[in-house]
Amino acid sequence: MMEILNVISAYLFYIFYIILFYFSLKKCFLREGYSKVKLFFLSLLTNPFFLFMAMIYVSTAIVIILEVSKYDLDALDSVDWAYLATDQFYSSLIVLISSALYIVTILPISYLMGKSLKAFNRSMVMFVYIMFSVIIILFDDQHSGVFEDTGWIIYISDNLRNIICIIVLGLLYFFDIKALSKLSDKKRHLNWKLFLIAPTVFILSYTVLDYYTYTFSSDDAYGVVQILSYVIMVLFVWAFYIIINNIKATDDAVLAKEEVKTLSVEVMEALAHTIDAKDEYTRGHSVRVAKYSRMLAERLGLSSTECENVYYMALLHDIGKIGVPNEIINSTSKLTDDEYEVIKTHPGVGYDILAEIKSRPDLSIGARWHHERFDGKGYPDGKKGEEIPFFARIIAVADSYDAMTSNRSYRNYLPQDKVRSEIEKNSGSQFDPAVAKCMMEIIDQDKEYTMHE
Repeated sequence: MMEILNVISAYLFYIFYIILFYFSLKKCFLREGYSKVKLFFLSLLTNPFFLFMAMIYVSTAIVIILEVSKYDLDALDSVDWAYLATDQFYSSLIVLISSALYIVTILPISYLMGKSLKAFNRSMVMFVYIMFSVIIILFDDQHSGVFEDTGWIIYISDNLRNIICIIVLGLLYFFDIKALSKLSDKKRHLNWKLFLIAPTVFILSYTVLDYYTYTFSSDDAYGVVQILSYVIMVLFVWAFYIIINNIKATDDAVLAKEEVKTLSVEVMEALAHTIDAKDEYTRGHSVRVAKYSRMLAERLGLSSTECENVYYMALLHDIGKIGVPNEIINSTSKLTDDEYEVIKTHPGVGYDILAEIKSRPDLSIGARWHHERFDGKGYPDGKKGEEIPFFARIIAVADSYDAMTSNRSYRNYLPQDKVRSEIEKNSGSQFDPAVAKCMMEIIDQDKEYTMHE
């Protein structure tokens, strides 16, 4: 009766194993346009169970060849084939060789499978193969161990082993694979070492320990090895469940941060457009100044974060104009001294507005000091040289460039050679020489003069 139940439980495991392996690949890595039928046959062809059995046959052939090589061809009839089939040493040696061959084979096969499925993270495909491999290697071990003379007896039957493997297989799918499917479409890099080293080392360590305890030690020691192996496998499932969910939580946090960042940029751009809309001749001015400022920052060798920061500062550099009356901004005649004094208040107003943003106090830098001059004759604070924040010096050049290359009520945009000569002439007086030099290099590269309104 026990033997019949063992056959039934073994076949249940095989069926469950093959189905879950296919559904694991399908759930995590099936891409649009990829045939499910093709995937099913590929999952059968590369199934860890069939690959491991193939390695056992290869290892058996190797052991037989090594044993037969000891005999003369005329003496092959003297080989004790029954002994070779049943001896513990040879059977353990076969398992040892087959496991080593399997590890060498399964890693490139799983990698190529990931490439075939066009998986974004091929290490995830390899992880699925390795975890299923651990289970099949534990399942394939047909030995039983008995603790004797200890006052208590634990009998590990084949039936119990089959049931344990079915349970572990289910845990692997319902905890790790389902969680993994939420990461498999992520295009960002994942550390393959995190997923592959531990189970791969486990397979090798278990095989060696299994070989030595079963061949050279007692059933008691072997039984302990098996029990601990099942416990470690369950701990693997739980550990990787936590790891995968932590990675997903990190992804969600990064995505949320990116969404907030995108929203912030959109709000700043909308605000910049609103300010520019006060004057029909300055529409798009702030966005263009931000674009030119970032170009200058990149050419000056600033980091990507600094380039982003100067872009945001430049977007809002004119926010103070919100406090300037429309009739002054839209005046088509020369401004009176009083009107010019009102215009000169916009850096201070912009600074006061942006200083209220406690999470980004740097945004106010461009607003307050983009009208300072390198020679100290600017406003509102009369700063000079390196007293002026570097980002404000960048924005000052970009702001002046856009003013000269944009249409105004009293003139069209200036010719490119005229713009370049003005920047060169004012280098060291109005503009920081280093920034002015970069602006001239950008102008020289703009052969078709596309950088204008």
